Amino acid sequence: MEFNSFEELFSYYKHYGKKCGFGVMTQRSERSEDQSVRYVTLGCARGGKARNKSSNLANPRPTGKTDCKARINALRVEGKMRLTTVHNTHNHGLSPMKSRFFRCNREVSDSVKRVLDTNDLAGIRLNKSYGSLVVGAGGFENLPFLEKDCRNYIDKARHLRLGAGGAGALQDYFMRMQYKSNGFFSLMDLDDEGRLKNVFWADPRSRAAYQYFGDCMDGIAPKAIITDQDRAMKNAIATVFPETRHRLCLWHILKKVPEKLGSYAAYRSGLKIQLMKCVYDTQTIEEFEKCWAEFLNTYDLHENPWLKSLYVEREHWVPVFLKEHFWAGMSTTQRSESMNAFFDGYVHSKTNLKEFVDQFDSALKKKIENENHAEFQSLSQVIPCVSRSPIEKKFQELYTNAKFREVQQQVIGVLDLDPCLRTSDGVMKSYLVEDEIRIEEFSKMMRGILCRHILAVFKCNGIKSLPNRYILDRWKKDIKRRYTLIRSSYDAGDQRPNGNRYSILLNMCYGMITYAADSKEQFDDAKKRIHEMTECYREQTRNRSLTQTDSNAGYMTLDTTAVAGSQQVKSPLVVKGKGRPPSLRRASRMETDIRKVKAKQKKAQARGKAKQGDVSSNVGDTLAIGTRRNLFGQSEVDITYPGEVQTVIDSSVVHSSGIEHRETVMEMPWKRIEFARCDPNSRWGSMRAAMGHPELLS
Repeated sequence: MEFNSFEELFSYYKHYGKKCGFGVMTQRSERSEDQSVRYVTLGCARGGKARNKSSNLANPRPTGKTDCKARINALRVEGKMRLTTVHNTHNHGLSPMKSRFFRCNREVSDSVKRVLDTNDLAGIRLNKSYGSLVVGAGGFENLPFLEKDCRNYIDKARHLRLGAGGAGALQDYFMRMQYKSNGFFSLMDLDDEGRLKNVFWADPRSRAAYQYFGDCMDGIAPKAIITDQDRAMKNAIATVFPETRHRLCLWHILKKVPEKLGSYAAYRSGLKIQLMKCVYDTQTIEEFEKCWAEFLNTYDLHENPWLKSLYVEREHWVPVFLKEHFWAGMSTTQRSESMNAFFDGYVHSKTNLKEFVDQFDSALKKKIENENHAEFQSLSQVIPCVSRSPIEKKFQELYTNAKFREVQQQVIGVLDLDPCLRTSDGVMKSYLVEDEIRIEEFSKMMRGILCRHILAVFKCNGIKSLPNRYILDRWKKDIKRRYTLIRSSYDAGDQRPNGNRYSILLNMCYGMITYAADSKEQFDDAKKRIHEMTECYREQTRNRSLTQTDSNAGYMTLDTTAVAGSQQVKSPLVVKGKGRPPSLRRASRMETDIRKVKAKQKKAQARGKAKQGDVSSNVGDTLAIGTRRNLFGQSEVDITYPGEVQTVIDSSVVHSSGIEHRETVMEMPWKRIEFARCDPNSRWGSMRAAMGHPELLS
């Protein structure tokens, strides 16, 4: 048989193997000077000898090699591949139904790769993507690939998507963003070796949002900062932002209460409750000072160093000292750390720098989309009022739906309150409002939302209109936020123009398929037309590739030399994670024993090589016995009786004549006794005599 090309030969033999139930691989090939295949051997995928490459002898890796001799040989003769020999005999079973699992029969098409890439960028897990492909194909057996093949492709695509190293790719990204928008700002802090230490970037939309909400940007200091009790951060904030209100995380402080005070006998009988009362129930500074003094006196805690340090810093963590400032409902860093949830589904512990920047853009896009949808809901839908209060009606008109629900909860709470007038001094009135509140509700007053206690006092005094000072612009739904009008400088991601063309054609094909699948005639006509168009474009692409020498054709080029320097930025050093390194994993007892045996074997081999010299062997003393390789070494074992398990010790004895005799001593007890005590004419006795010991061994 002859074939026009090697590709045609390989395709034919692969198809034949799939029908018969075996895989195909190229076992040997030779190429001519023009790099065309001159000679090739195609064989069964189970051909060749098995080689155990596993370092753990007790847990060897499975192998499919059986040294199968089924193969074909082909030689190029007059420009065609001609078969010279054919062997079709296999030494293993064949299964045509399972042949799709062989590697040669598995291939991920370009269209499937597009789907996997799109789903991966969208954050869809690969098992979900593969499941959709299975459903679309009508079953696992109709897919020419496995989930493992898809996973391997995605891992490779992610690696190639990064391009340069972590810091280098990050620098390229910043240059592209600055090229697209003059308002994009980035700063990379390097050490003396040029390695990345810190990085900061902000797109124009975020910078405008910072200015609108009063955050730090363009020389504007933040109005408030919440941190833990880190001394260095406290000193730095006091130096850099002297006008900024610094607050210590209340959660981090109270979390240490069991550790610092749990050893006291009265901890569970009132000490903890009294401390919480000082923190949460005091409404004035004088009241806190009095309550704190009573707390120390009651439980004799004047000399407690931890409480002393807290009292010195009381202005930075006790709520009564901080209620005059707006904190957006935050009293702990946990609420600000909820920004971690903002990246859920986008980044993980192994995300590198470039992936983080890409996923940051995706997360930011999603956040803006959620904001647009929430704004649409507030403008198109109205939450009904639960009362006839004109104040509630005012909040309904002005606030977004999310914030109005918070106001509505406070309006409902007014029903259970009965304020009592305590003092009245001209325009100043003091009311007592008794209420039970949870600690979680304590932060409502710091969010810019009127609490139910204030609303109850308004009701007692017949206040129907709401002063403007109690309405915050940031919660209003009709506010014109300037930052939303600024186009963000997101990365386009796919810089290839054919990416958009592919999506457009795919959507057009979906529309065509909807009508073509209605009848058998339309279906056959669509198949014919698509096949003709595919062959036409494939031929044009093949002809164009023969004449086109530019390997970067179809890609956009971007001159970034004008937007950044040429200094090379090195990636930061990899920091080892916590936990035991894999190399220090505690080995099992079997693994330890195997390592000891291998170490002894190496020492024995080294001693044997040192003793060996230019010594001739006595052919007459050689035993012609069947041997097999021992699992733990190079010793030879008699397999005349395969039912008996034996281990042997080989030793060399050099006589004065210069002839070396190799003695094989049986380690099984009964064999050792028989070897030493049996008659010289017996099997074991003759073996003993052949080794130079015809007499009985004592």
